[in-house]
Amino acid sequence: MAKMTTEITSQQAEEMAFQAEIICSLLEDTPNRMTDSEVSAIASLLKKLTGNVAAFLIETNSATK
Repeated sequence: MAKMTTEITSQQAEEMAFQAEIICSLLEDTPNRMTDSEVSAIASLLKKLTGNVAAFLIETNSATK
């Protein structure tokens, strides 16, 4: 099996995915109540969380092929 370069564990990936889901739910519940800078900060956080999860899943899937 190939060595994984992602520096997160499967448990961390699971937690990050859950955090991203919660953030998206909060965005749904509070439309038009945030400033542009708040939306930008949230978008950056979502990008980081989902990017890490995606990288983990891509590496995990490629290692099993």
